[in-house]
Amino acid sequence: MMARAVAVLAALCAAALLIAGNTAAQGQDGSAGVSLQSRIDSAAEGELLVVDGGVFHERITIDKPITLIGRNFPVIDGQALGDVVTITADDVTFSGFVVRGSSRKISLEPAAIKVNRGNRVTLRGNRVEDSHFGIHLRGTDGSTVENNTLDLAGHIPVARRGYGIYMWRVTNSVIHGNVIKNASDGIHLEFSEDNGIGQNDVRASRYGLHFMYSDGNRVLENTFLDNLAGGVFMFSHDMLVKDNEFSSNRKGAAGTGMLFKDCDNVFAEGNRLLKNKIGLSVEGTPQEIGTTAIFRENLFALNDTGIALMSNAPIVFVENAMIDNTVQVKALGRRLASRLLSSHSGAGEDADPLPAVDQGAVPLALPEGVAWTSNGRGNYWSDYGGYDADGDGVGDRPYLSRAPLGGRLEQNDDLRLFQFTLAQEAIDVAATMFPIYRYDAVMEDVAPLMEPPEGAALPGGAGLNAQLLLVSLGLVGMAAWWLSMVRGGTTGDLRKRVMLVMGDRGPNAPAP
Repeated sequence: MMARAVAVLAALCAAALLIAGNTAAQGQDGSAGVSLQSRIDSAAEGELLVVDGGVFHERITIDKPITLIGRNFPVIDGQALGDVVTITADDVTFSGFVVRGSSRKISLEPAAIKVNRGNRVTLRGNRVEDSHFGIHLRGTDGSTVENNTLDLAGHIPVARRGYGIYMWRVTNSVIHGNVIKNASDGIHLEFSEDNGIGQNDVRASRYGLHFMYSDGNRVLENTFLDNLAGGVFMFSHDMLVKDNEFSSNRKGAAGTGMLFKDCDNVFAEGNRLLKNKIGLSVEGTPQEIGTTAIFRENLFALNDTGIALMSNAPIVFVENAMIDNTVQVKALGRRLASRLLSSHSGAGEDADPLPAVDQGAVPLALPEGVAWTSNGRGNYWSDYGGYDADGDGVGDRPYLSRAPLGGRLEQNDDLRLFQFTLAQEAIDVAATMFPIYRYDAVMEDVAPLMEPPEGAALPGGAGLNAQLLLVSLGLVGMAAWWLSMVRGGTTGDLRKRVMLVMGDRGPNAPAP
């Protein structure tokens, strides 16, 4: 009997030692047991630690190359004391945790997860909640942030929220597949170069994406929905913006799908900009001699203004689809000049090469105006009233952007009630028949397309506006009711019927 008891006791001790030495660390409250930080401190470089569930009320620092994996989403709660998870080492993987409760002292730039000069860090599949900055990358190279969910602070005014993913001097890194909402800027880059930003979803924030002095970045297949602005690109160069959606960005006074300011070498293709206040706004882009800003095969549909351009925005705008925007093109300043291109370059095919510029010479002026046509092809305009007699897919007369109702909306916002109704169509037809009602054309596309380019057609059902439909039906109902009143009796009878409907029969009115 004694020998059996000793054997059982020895087995229990061996099991306890095995559990203690196992890399699978069972989660528990840090105040009640072994803290998560102590387990990290005890781990060897390159070791795998697996934490299974639990809540840890502590802040941790990872200062060695280890892999920390959460199962069943263990929670790390910083209790509003500062950064919650800080990573300062190279080759760290942090995955599968709920991280919450950073400080909200803006001067400290606190974050749920902060990578401070650690390279090749992987942050994957985490949930970030109730923090100032969500993920803050500082001075990192070759890192990956993917498939994380960040919901920062829907209850806090947007001006006091932090960024979802904040990149400061970050290079050669990947931001992929993250879902971000209730941030200030969903993804914010400053002085960050050669990064890939793809398939992220940013909603209910100030700016979905914000570039400041960040060059050589690629923005692919993201969704920026229901923000104040979808993408704001400022003082940045050499960027690719392709196959993204910038839609329903209507908050505040701006409400812009994409905004470019003082950028060079921009190529934007295949993007969808729907139901924004302004689809695209451009100023000072491109700036430098020999650089370009090309917008090709993008869809602009159902925006209040399709594109708004400053006169210092000599962009190339070809083979895009402009569908049912209240104002297709708006000049933010003097009338937009136009130029033709034989290819996607900064000058026409027959143009003389730029002369050499000596040091100290006066800089050459940029080409005047926007190139609406290249190689005999312009853009598709849903309100184009021309024809294609030779069947080459290009209209035989120029498109002139002059929207009567859209022009009046600048002075009287109440006319928005009649957008996309028969009243708007009647005004546009009258403007075509009687030039006295015609507004001066803002721009001219000499080779308008008869059909939208492939890939730039309006998605099925995207044009249905339920609120507008209800208002239109209400107006039709009211018109039908008044018509029935007029046809049903004299003016006196009509007055009595209206008073009956309104519940005021008057002292001498007959009982119903």
